[in-house]
Amino acid sequence: MKKWVIIGILLCSALWAKDRWYSKNLKGIEELNLEFNLMGVEDAVWENRVVSFIELRFLEYDLRMVKNKMPKISFDIHVLDSRVEAVSSFLVVLSVYNYSISEPNYYKSIADTLITKKLMTSKVFSHEIMGQSSSENLYKDVEKSVNQLISFFIDQWFRDNPMKQF
Repeated sequence: MKKWVIIGILLCSALWAKDRWYSKNLKGIEELNLEFNLMGVEDAVWENRVVSFIELRFLEYDLRMVKNKMPKISFDIHVLDSRVEAVSSFLVVLSVYNYSISEPNYYKSIADTLITKKLMTSKVFSHEIMGQSSSENLYKDVEKSVNQLISFFIDQWFRDNPMKQF
């Protein structure tokens, strides 16, 4: 009998937990502060090219890049280029950070009718791609991964802001 109760609880929890954790977190975001972190490669020309590509992709959808403002979109690219071995590796992470407030402070501020100053920075969206490539195709594969992450982000952004499609 215990076994069936546990199975029932697990099935019910799986049904209730079907939404993504970042669902509706991107609502109302129209301006972003771009932070680009490249580790493992010292190529300023390629870095500027990727940053320009990112900014242009967001401009297609009228998402503006601003300085020193929240929310912040962060691209972290880690490259392990091995000229000796046949395989090189990379990790591309896209994260969006925004201000948030803890639940107790939120309820306290409602009760006191005061605006709290205890804001936190929280990750509201994150997705990553890890891959392997040859040294010759490494930059191209990293660029493809950046493009895939932007497309995934834009798709979720349109789900959270459906009126922006028109």
